[in-house]
Amino acid sequence: MIKSKILKTVSMLLVLVMIVTAFTACGNSSSKSNSNNAKTSNNTAEKITLQFWTISLRPKFDNYFNDLFAKYKKLHPNVEIKWTDLPYDAIQNKLVASTAGNDVPDVVNLNTDMALQLAAKGALVDLNKEATDEQKSIYIKTLWESTKIKDGIYAFPWYGAPSVMIYNKALFEKAGMNPPKTYDDVFQMAKEFKDKTGAYLYVPDYFHNEAYWGYGINILNEDKTKAAFNTPDTLALLEKFKEYYQNDIFPLDAEGNWTKMLQLYSTGKLGLINSGAQSLSRIKDEAPDIYKNTDITQPLVGKSGVIDNPIMDLVVMQKSQHHKEAIDFANFVTNDENQLEFAKEAKVFPSTIKASQDSYFKSDTSTLEGKAISIAADFLSKSTDKTLGVPNSGDITSELIKETDEAFHGQKTPKQALDDAEKNVNQMLSG
Repeated sequence: MIKSKILKTVSMLLVLVMIVTAFTACGNSSSKSNSNNAKTSNNTAEKITLQFWTISLRPKFDNYFNDLFAKYKKLHPNVEIKWTDLPYDAIQNKLVASTAGNDVPDVVNLNTDMALQLAAKGALVDLNKEATDEQKSIYIKTLWESTKIKDGIYAFPWYGAPSVMIYNKALFEKAGMNPPKTYDDVFQMAKEFKDKTGAYLYVPDYFHNEAYWGYGINILNEDKTKAAFNTPDTLALLEKFKEYYQNDIFPLDAEGNWTKMLQLYSTGKLGLINSGAQSLSRIKDEAPDIYKNTDITQPLVGKSGVIDNPIMDLVVMQKSQHHKEAIDFANFVTNDENQLEFAKEAKVFPSTIKASQDSYFKSDTSTLEGKAISIAADFLSKSTDKTLGVPNSGDITSELIKETDEAFHGQKTPKQALDDAEKNVNQMLSG
């Protein structure tokens, strides 16, 4: 699935509880896993089947994956790959059913938040322990560490969609402005832009993301055991955001809502969006006149120095009977050569160092799409998945969104919202 990140719903969390319960009930000791791995390594001719699950990639990429499996088969004649592709929601229920029947897949495509939640419950293989140094060395560091919990790493990063700035040239010409480069620029320009054009300059992401990525405010402390966001700097920033929302300089009910951002942009009511290059095709189809007035430049950059790059991952399930082979296959799918080929097929971006530097990403700057790909490629090494790096990040972000939204709507003071959020987040982290 070429996706934008979405928050986990209550139903998703319930599904995860069921998955974890199934793992606990069935049980799986590391000694059993090591025993099976030893058996396989001592008998390389043993015929095995690896179950490989992906999210929403069929039938569009059938040819790519069939060729990929054939290449792997040549290298490993004794390994069969059984490929199952499922919709995003269905893969959760399918995992529940498979674990209840003690027939888990070996390699699974998950997003980072779900991988972190399963990793914390012991459901995933720690690749820092079981993958080789060579297997671990090929990935962009910030993306490799997206699923880090303490000293463990629980997924091979796969493909992503780093943001670029898509902006309406006509609106900026009317305002007599150039596009902003930093989050501070946005605050300085937003009111004047609205006064001169009648359009919003920018729709902010959720406040905690803006605070961290734009202004370097830590959400959690270094060891991720307590909230760190309730500071005078955060309060001042939250009060500034509230002022802009209350005065309609930022649109109050569009915060963090990619669909609303795109609707506003496509109707000429928004100056810019920070989004993946794939958004251009939708603008072109739904708003051709706006597309004609669209240009691309670098994404907004804040004090953190990195940009958003929501990625998909490949994990190896702890209950797999073939850890070594599953790790090898997941690493094969996500290696330089195969990631680059998939990036060309799917118009996404690789997570490996070498593939991200390939000349392909600079081969076409004559079109908006090619320009977007070229600019995004420049920022791949400075990109990371916007995750808090804790198993219950979905619950924590939901709490932060709820409290700050109440402040923006005048239901709480900014100070009360931060105090309540700090208290509740600390309870979640200690639970």
